[in-house]
Amino acid sequence: MKKQVELDGVSYTWNGRFWVNSRTFLAPPRAVETILNRKLSRQLSLEDAKETDPEILLKNARIARDNCQYQRALELCYRVLAMKPGYVGAAAVLCSVLRSRGMPERALYETQAFEGKAYIPLLTSRAAAMCDLDMWEAAKKEIGKALALPGAHESAFSVVNRIKAARPDLYHSN
Repeated sequence: MKKQVELDGVSYTWNGRFWVNSRTFLAPPRAVETILNRKLSRQLSLEDAKETDPEILLKNARIARDNCQYQRALELCYRVLAMKPGYVGAAAVLCSVLRSRGMPERALYETQAFEGKAYIPLLTSRAAAMCDLDMWEAAKKEIGKALALPGAHESAFSVVNRIKAARPDLYHSN
């Protein structure tokens, strides 16, 4: 996701992770990055507004989440869910974005309608939100559903380790 932004006659490139001066390949000062981020945000908002494919919108929401562009990620997730209300992939990204913004209660509330869905990323994110709220028994139950499915991700095992560290009694009988 390379993007070019011009500022004061200098071209900068966003490579999806950081900014570089397009000519020198040096990182700009933090103050310049702030201005570039604002310009990039406006540019991306205009591009997002033109997009109508829910798959592309969700892909962009994931990229936004991974680049800490949480407001954009939220807006994209809500748009996708408005287009496809039962889209579990969008719910998983929404849950992870809300957690990243420090809103685990809202993450659980917003994904409550998807509670019975057997989708590893959503189950894992919901379990992690439960951990954030010290709901250890519920988190263990939720992550257990994810682990019972084929192809459980490494992040699911990270949640198990988090539960074990906080509540070893849930895994070890006395």
